Amino acid sequence: MKAAIYSERQLDHPLSIEANQYSLNQLEHHELNAYDAVLVVGSGKVDEETALSVPVIEKLWRYVEQGGRLYAELISAFDFPSSRLFGWKQDFPKSRRTLEKLRVALKDASLPQGALLEWEGAMAYGFSIHTETWLDFGAFRQTRESGEDDGTSAFPGLLSKKMGKGLVVYSAFSLLSRPHGTVLRPHWLWNQVLAKLSQATGIPLAGLDLIIRTGADKPAEEAVRRNAQWFLRSGMLPEEDGSTGVYENVHSVTARVSPDRRPDCHAHTALMMHLYSRYTKDPSWSERAHRLLQYLFDQGYQDMNPESETFGFFKWYQFPGERPDQIFTDDNAWVCFVLLYLYRRTGKEEYKRRGMAVAQALLSTQHETGLRPNMLIGAEMEAKGAAQASAEHAASFNPHFESIAHAAFLQAYLVSQDSAYLDTAMRGSLALLERMGELKFMYSRTSGLSRFLLPLGYLSRKDPTGRIRQGLDEVTHYLLSHLHSLGGIEEADNPDPERFGQEDTGVFLYNGEEIADQLYTNNFLLMNAWEAWKATQEDKYAELYQNLSRFLCGIQIESPNPLFDGGWMRAYDLRHREYFGNNGDTGWGPYCMESGWTNAITSAGLLLGLLDESVFDE
Repeated sequence: MKAAIYSERQLDHPLSIEANQYSLNQLEHHELNAYDAVLVVGSGKVDEETALSVPVIEKLWRYVEQGGRLYAELISAFDFPSSRLFGWKQDFPKSRRTLEKLRVALKDASLPQGALLEWEGAMAYGFSIHTETWLDFGAFRQTRESGEDDGTSAFPGLLSKKMGKGLVVYSAFSLLSRPHGTVLRPHWLWNQVLAKLSQATGIPLAGLDLIIRTGADKPAEEAVRRNAQWFLRSGMLPEEDGSTGVYENVHSVTARVSPDRRPDCHAHTALMMHLYSRYTKDPSWSERAHRLLQYLFDQGYQDMNPESETFGFFKWYQFPGERPDQIFTDDNAWVCFVLLYLYRRTGKEEYKRRGMAVAQALLSTQHETGLRPNMLIGAEMEAKGAAQASAEHAASFNPHFESIAHAAFLQAYLVSQDSAYLDTAMRGSLALLERMGELKFMYSRTSGLSRFLLPLGYLSRKDPTGRIRQGLDEVTHYLLSHLHSLGGIEEADNPDPERFGQEDTGVFLYNGEEIADQLYTNNFLLMNAWEAWKATQEDKYAELYQNLSRFLCGIQIESPNPLFDGGWMRAYDLRHREYFGNNGDTGWGPYCMESGWTNAITSAGLLLGLLDESVFDE
C-alpha cells in the first residue's frame, strides 16, 4: 500500500508503514489519487490550531468519495465543511490531557469493551456526526476498564465513517503527534486497537515500537551493574562525580528529569553507591557517595544552629528559606539512618556528628508512646518549642513514617550505645503492633506493612517477650498472602480510592487489579525481607527475598533510551507484564523513576544480598 503523511511538524513516531512524509502546506499541491491512504496530522500543541482551507477540504472530499482512505488528526473542525468531512464537530479549542483516559467504545468481539488506554498530549472536545466511535475519552478513574454506565462524561476520541467509495478516520487526540514514544499504554491493548483499526480501515498503522521492555531474567549482579550505569547515563546526576547532588526522578507524565534535589534521595543513592563500591572494589563509587552527602552539607540542607528549634533537621528539598519548613519524618529518618550506617562503615566523623544531630532531633520530638507526627512545621516549632509543637499533633500510626524513624534510632543506638534510642524504637514498634487495627496507610496496606518490617528483625532479638517476633510473623503472613506468581507483592487494600487525582495515592484502586508498586512496596520490601532473614535465619524470609529479587531483576527496563535503560518505574502490570498502573497520583505517578526511593533502594537491597551483610551488623 502506498501512503502519504502530511503534518504540521516532522513526526517522530508516525505508526505508519512505508509512508512518505511531507509538510502540511504541500497537501494542496500534490495529486492525492497516487496514494491508497492519506494521513493529515495537525499540531499537537494546545496553543496552535491547524485549519485546512476550503479548497483543501474539497480536495480531500473528492479523494475519499473516489475510494481514498483518509486519516485526520487534530485538524480543526469548527466549520461545516471540515466537520462534515471528518464526521466530528469541534466545540472548543484543544486542551492538554491531564487525568483523562481513552476507552474502547467499539462493539467488536476482537477488542475488550470498556478497556482503558492512556496517551499524552492534546485532546479536543466535540461530538460525532454519523460516525462509528472506536475510542472515547473522559476522566475515567478506573485502572483497567470502565462501563458506559459509570456516570463519567465521555467524548469521541477516535472515529470512522464510510463516505462514497472511501472512508475517513478522525482522531481528536495526539496519536501520531504524541510528544514521545513511551506514552501509549498499555502496550498490549494499543497494539490490539491499532491492528484492528488498520485491518478494518486500510489505514496502514503499525504496532508500537517498544522503547521500554521488561521480562529478561538476569542475575542480581547484572541488574545492579545496569542500574549503576543508569545513574551515570540517564542525567540523574548533574555531574557524573556526584559533586552537585542527584536529581529526584524522571517524571511520570513529562518523561523528563525533575531538577529537585531532596536529602532522602541523596541518602538512598549514597547508600547504594557505597555498597556498590564495596561489592565491585571500585573506590570511585564510594567517592561519589561521599560527594552526594557533602553536597547536602555544603548547600545548607541541615540546620546546624544549636540555638534553633529545628536544629539537626534537614530541609525537604532545596527550600529557599534559611531553616527547614516542612519536616517530614521519613525523609529526615532516612538521612539519619544512612549517615550513621555509613559512619559505622567508614569512620567519617562528619557523618556521626550530623547523623546524631538528626537522631537527637527526632528523639526529642518523639511522643512518649515511641510514635510521632508524620510532619512538623518549622515556624510552629520556633514559636512553641520543638517538643511542644510535636506534642500538639497526633502520632501518625503510619508505618511509612514511624518504622523508618525506629530504624534510624537503631542506627543511633549502634553508634552511641544510648539505650534511649533502642527503648524508643522498641516501645514505638510495640505500640503499632498492639493497635494493628488502627494503623494508617497512604497508598495501600501492602506498602505500609512492607515498611513496617525494617526494624522488626533486629528488635526481635532484643525483645524478651517475643511480641516483636510474633508481630514480624503476622506482618509477613499478610504480605505473603498477596505474593504474585511472578515473585512480587501485588498491591492490596487501598485505604482511600477516592483520593484519585491528588498527590500521594496508590497506583491501583481495588484488590485484584494485579499491579505491583516499586516506589512504596517491593523496592523497600526487598531490603526489609533480607534484614528479617539475617535476623531470624528463617527460610520463609529467605524465600521472600529470593522471590522479590527474581521479580525485580526481571522487570528492570531495557531500552535504547538511556533515560530508561537499567532503571525501574513505579507501577508494573503483573497480568500483562509491562509498566502500567492507575494514573491517579498526580505527583508520583505510575511511570516515575525515583532516583533514591525506587532505583537506589532496589539496588541496595540486591547488594546487601550479594555482600551477605545486614545494615544492623554490630
